[in-house]
Amino acid sequence: MGALAAANAGCSGSSGTSTSGPGDGIDAGGSDGGVGVDGSTPGTDGGVTKDGGGTLSDAAAGTAPPMTSAIKIIVEPTDRAAALISAIQSATKSVHMTMYLLSNSSVISALIAQKNAGHEVKVLLNKTFPQNQGSNTTSYNQLMSAGVNVQWAPAGFTFTHEKCVILDASSAWIMTMNTTQTSPIDNREYLAVDTDPADVAEAEAIFAADFANTSFTAAGKLVVAPDNARGKLVALVASAKSTVDMEAEELSDSTLVAAMAAVADRGVNVRVVIAGTGSASQQQAIALLKQHGAKLVVVTTPYMHAKSIVVDGASAYVGSENFSTGSLSYNRELGVLTNTASEVAKVQATTSSDFASGTPL
Repeated sequence: MGALAAANAGCSGSSGTSTSGPGDGIDAGGSDGGVGVDGSTPGTDGGVTKDGGGTLSDAAAGTAPPMTSAIKIIVEPTDRAAALISAIQSATKSVHMTMYLLSNSSVISALIAQKNAGHEVKVLLNKTFPQNQGSNTTSYNQLMSAGVNVQWAPAGFTFTHEKCVILDASSAWIMTMNTTQTSPIDNREYLAVDTDPADVAEAEAIFAADFANTSFTAAGKLVVAPDNARGKLVALVASAKSTVDMEAEELSDSTLVAAMAAVADRGVNVRVVIAGTGSASQQQAIALLKQHGAKLVVVTTPYMHAKSIVVDGASAYVGSENFSTGSLSYNRELGVLTNTASEVAKVQATTSSDFASGTPL
């Protein structure tokens, strides 16, 4: 195991250029800003990662983290975000949104219509982007002019990369997808509609803290960066007995990669669908996983913006977290774990289909 840790020492985070996808290079493949998409320059938040979990020893623990059962998963591209837009339009009390990139005109119109209907609408938008790739300024100004309560996300995170919409304090749409024009058309995305009361309450608490620029410590089932995401994802992978199937835009976090290599060494069948070879650290991660018997393919159409893990066909993660050090340690991110068989099956089937269509690495 010491050799495995040493081999991973170079896989520290996404420090290079992400693969660009279709569209305008901002809200499709370059979707999350293109370069250093998830905060590859650590320390801009003042320094210390909060996530204390996820050591190499966890890879042998074999205990999966707590799961949520009240989940429905929507796979994109299928409906051009119609379900999400309809849900926003149907809210009767409140809409709370945290979004890395917002440019979809129908989503913006739905938010403004909800405000005009007298409902509480609060929107938190990421302000800074890597190398100026991406901007929410136009959307921010449009919402502000319409009287919507919109704010910039706290500066304490490298990026607020979360994509979540909470409706009537009763459902939380926890997504890999940005609310842009092309994301639901050109990208592989997962939208998890979470109606578990404890999850929704935690998502609301995160939103309230970030909107007020106050501290928050995650203690529930949600996968929250920088609080607990690495530890929960490592525990999920380590619990595998037969299979780990992953879809990833970015994969370079040394601890998570080491956990995947460790389960592969135990005979677990590890398959990865990835957007491209990416940065030097991602290339190192790919090489290491191949050395340990993992099978990896590149898929370019649809653009692989998904961030998902399915273990043993029985439990799954989807969320905004990329599998890189910057995303897990320095960003605000949100994901969910579920063991609802019908919904896990959707992610499993999509991953298997994408893997079959990919180009082997």
